[in-house]
Amino acid sequence: MKKARKRLPANGSQASVRKHEEQLPWKKQKLVEIHQALNSDPVDIETLRRAAVSEGGLLTDDIRRKVWPKLLSINVYNLPAKPSKDVREDHKDYRQVVLDVKRSSRRFPKSMRVDEREVLQEQLIDIILDVLRRNPQLHYYQGYHDIVVTFQLAVGQKMTIAIMEKLSSHHLRDFMDPTMDSTKHILNYLMPILKRVDRELHDFMIR
Repeated sequence: MKKARKRLPANGSQASVRKHEEQLPWKKQKLVEIHQALNSDPVDIETLRRAAVSEGGLLTDDIRRKVWPKLLSINVYNLPAKPSKDVREDHKDYRQVVLDVKRSSRRFPKSMRVDEREVLQEQLIDIILDVLRRNPQLHYYQGYHDIVVTFQLAVGQKMTIAIMEKLSSHHLRDFMDPTMDSTKHILNYLMPILKRVDRELHDFMIR
């Protein structure tokens, strides 16, 4: 004899709803919280931010496509145009970008066809150079391509350009100076912070 499934009362109280959510597996509960934050008016940015940095992150690419633009205040209806055909012409960082991208094959899914990956790698080169052309005050650094490809694989070309313009002008700005001075200064704080938050990892790093 089949057991009847428990159902929430149609007119159940907020307390009973919360109790039901607390009993959900953590991933399902997190999904509920993210969707509630997205559907609230205004959007609950703090909840989305906490979800992004907590265990499991934003869980799926579908959710990332919805949440990332909210976190960065990007208008999804007004995205940059695709890079022009001359984006690579006479760009000072072109050679280094190409070298880094060509070495990035492991960043793409193993199941992806070689020809498909090569198309995305060419697109990745254009995305990086387009962001740099739009923002001539920014300077490329090795490893930047690893950040860009993370967004490219999840949200596509045009949204990645919008995201990287925001990140490069704010979160990554100190690393995109003409010299490494700002980067070196910031790195001085790395090990003390790591020692405070994860002593085991800190001790492993300094062996």
